[in-house]
Amino acid sequence: MDSSTTMEGGAGAGPAASASRRDLLALFAALSLVAMGLGGWLTSLGFGEWYDALKKPPFQPPGWMFSPVWATIFTLLTIATWRVARQGAVARTALVVYGFQLVLNVLWSLFFFTLHETGWALMNIAVLDALVLSMVFLYGRIDRMSGWFIVPYAVWLGLATAINTWIVLNN
Repeated sequence: MDSSTTMEGGAGAGPAASASRRDLLALFAALSLVAMGLGGWLTSLGFGEWYDALKKPPFQPPGWMFSPVWATIFTLLTIATWRVARQGAVARTALVVYGFQLVLNVLWSLFFFTLHETGWALMNIAVLDALVLSMVFLYGRIDRMSGWFIVPYAVWLGLATAINTWIVLNN
């Protein structure tokens, strides 16, 4: 389906459809902000002696990179999900996967940083990897650009999985 033909109107849609699309964008932006906020808060609870004492992999990026990368990923996720959601019923499965991945994203921070359960975090991120990869394909079938917007998330998550695995094996 072409992204210019949506259930809420493509080119030439009236003001009501335009407002509805803005509301949908605001919803996904709010969900992203909530997920980032919760994840950030749960992460901050784990910093300190425990985290400092962990042996970390030599390939782990510097700490300052994480916030801007996650902000970019969540921005792309918001736009991609908004574009997909405008396609109506065909997007239902993709949106369910989106919801589950948001929950697992936040839970990873809880397991890893707050509870210091790196093994549980690794199991969580393995499922999250599968969900995000499925989003690349589900979103891409509905709207090609949206699928591509999820690729940086999948790549960064792959790095996070490698870091989590290294930490489990070396601590």
